[in-house]
Amino acid sequence: MKNITIVYGSTTGSTQTVAEWIETALVSKGAAVTVHEVSSTDVSAVKDADLILLGSSTWGEGDIQDDFLGFYESMDKVSFADKSVAVFGCGDSDMFPHVFCQAVTLIEQKAVECGARVVKDGLKVDGIVSDHEQSVRVWAESLI
Repeated sequence: MKNITIVYGSTTGSTQTVAEWIETALVSKGAAVTVHEVSSTDVSAVKDADLILLGSSTWGEGDIQDDFLGFYESMDKVSFADKSVAVFGCGDSDMFPHVFCQAVTLIEQKAVECGARVVKDGLKVDGIVSDHEQSVRVWAESLI
């Protein structure tokens, strides 16, 4: 992997924390990583990436995080053909078991519709993010 781009949306900071852990894990394995907070990022930021990691928490009844929604809706404006994609996100299975981390699933589906190849099952972080640092790092390192 030459060029890894992480794009995330975070309202409370949880998905940002996960994105930072992923970045740290990948860099420790020698990867070149660029991280973008989605509210200040255009979908074209992923066009040169070999691996694209997309992160969004799930809100309400299965909604994509507000800031990420515009990026999601414009994904079809960039070719994802021959791109490797993996998706991560935060949610709460106790409060919303029927739509737990649905944003991860929706983004994976959209990436495939845009021609991407999903290379790893989405990382769905449940509840208190700080309890999951090790599993996030293991997931990230498995991408290398």
